[in-house]
Formats: sequence, C-alpha cells, structure tokens
Amino acid sequence: MPRTVVFVGKDIIRENARLAEKLREKYVKAGVKVLEFLGGPGSGKTSIVERIVERLVEDYGEDKIAYIGGDVATTLDTERIAKYGVTVVQVNTGGVCHLEVPHVEEAIRALGGVEGLSKYKYLIIENVGNIICPFNFPLGADLRIMVADVAEGEDKFVKHPLSTRVSDVIVINKIDLAPYVGVRLEKLVESARNLNPRAPVFLVSAKTGEGIGELYSYLTSR
Repeated sequence: MPRTVVFVGKDIIRENARLAEKLREKYVKAGVKVLEFLGGPGSGKTSIVERIVERLVEDYGEDKIAYIGGDVATTLDTERIAKYGVTVVQVNTGGVCHLEVPHVEEAIRALGGVEGLSKYKYLIIENVGNIICPFNFPLGADLRIMVADVAEGEDKFVKHPLSTRVSDVIVINKIDLAPYVGVRLEKLVESARNLNPRAPVFLVSAKTGEGIGELYSYLTSR
C-alpha cells in the first residue's frame, strides 16, 4: 500500500541559528564581548576559564565580568568562577546535553536584561561538557573556543571534524601530560589545522600556566 510521509517538525538547528542571530543583536546593543567555551568532560574548560577570568579581573575589575555556566546538574563549576568575585548565573539543563538560546535568554534576564548586560565588558559562557551537541547550537558569541586535552588522544579532532571546523579558536590543554600519555603535540596541531586552517591553535596548560598569556592576549585583542 502506498505511503506518504509528511515532515511537520521544524529544523531545530536552523531555528536555533536564527535565534542565535537575535541573541547576537542583544550582545551588540549591550556592548558586551561574549566568549563561549566548549569541550568534552574533563578537557579542562573550567580551569581555562578560571585562568582567563583571573586576568580579566586584574585588567578590568570583577564588576565588569559576567559568567553563565551550563551543566546538566550541580553548581560546582560556577562556584569555582564565583570565587573571583564576578557575577555568575547557573543554568542546569536537567539532562539536555547542551545550552540553547532560550537558556541564555533566561540567564540574561537574571542579569537584568540588555540594560543589565550593558554593565559588563565581557560575558563568558561555559557550555555543557560535550564534544558534539553544543557545537551544533551556536549562542551568538563573538568567539567559540574549543578546548581539548592531550589525554583524549591524537585523533581527537579527526574523530570530531564538525566540532573542529565550527570553532573560532582551538585550545589544546594539559600539554604538560603529553610525554606521559604518549601524544605528539605536533600531530594534534596538524590535524586541527588541516580541518580548520582559519582557527588559531593554542598549546596550554591550565595547571602550570604555560600558554595562557598568549591565549588571553588573543581573546582580548579580537
């Protein structure tokens, strides 16, 4: 018997991209620079954010920095950033593997809307720990920063080509562990650049501080 299939659902990724453009307009109106950090669990996103926030506070003051932390549950990462005195908003997705525009919209309302957001020079968004889903749902940020770590293996970028290609900045963290996990840094850098030649690649260690200065200078000069 012949069958006809009719698709009535919206393309949620395309719809999110449209909403992200609207969100971007709010950032521009508020005059705030937005940095979004993405990466898998344990890659060191929060540790990198800590090092960046620490320097931002030194340069601009804690009252000029806001942070939105996305997690499935708990406030643990957001508590780490709150120690620096900056304004923080926690978003718990309750199982959703990434932040979406409505999550950020709600967080911005908690910050006082566009008017409240205009008090800040930098807004940092730390997405849920996931190397796939968050990359498909942009949040209108000025820069999307992908954080990977050496313990994830030399084939990390090759296995996740889409995530690598859509990133504006690529950070390879925990380089101090490379000799112990048998990873060749040059191989990691090469695979990242082959997939995304436009994104700068930074080799860093959030633990030792190596490379953080160069990363910070790039993020704040763009």
